[in-house]
Amino acid sequence: MNTRTLLALWTAGLIGAALIGAPTHAADLKDPTRPPEVIAPAKHQEAHVALPVVSAIFISGSRRVAVFNDQPVHEGDSVGAYRIETITATGVHYRSAGQLAYAALAAASD
Repeated sequence: MNTRTLLALWTAGLIGAALIGAPTHAADLKDPTRPPEVIAPAKHQEAHVALPVVSAIFISGSRRVAVFNDQPVHEGDSVGAYRIETITATGVHYRSAGQLAYAALAAASD
C-alpha cells in the first residue's frame, strides 16, 4: 500500500470512530441562525403580591364580621400571613409582616 491509501484509510477510520463514539440526535442540533435566548431575571414576578380583598362587612351592635379573602373574620383573627386588627364600616385594618395596612371594602360590580 502506498502512503496516500494508508492516509485515506486512517482518516476514514478517525471519522468513523468519531461518528460512532458521539451519536447525534435531531434534538441536540442547534440552528446557527437562531438568535441566542435572552434569560432575564424574574424580579417583577417576585415583587407582585396580590393585596387582600374585603368583599363584605357586617356590623350589628358590637359584633363586627368581615369577609376577608373569601373568609369570614373577626377582629383578632388571622388569615394566612394577615392578622385582622380592626373592622370598620368601610374596610379592614390588618397587620402583615409587622406593618399595619388597610383594605377598603370592594365596590360591587354589576
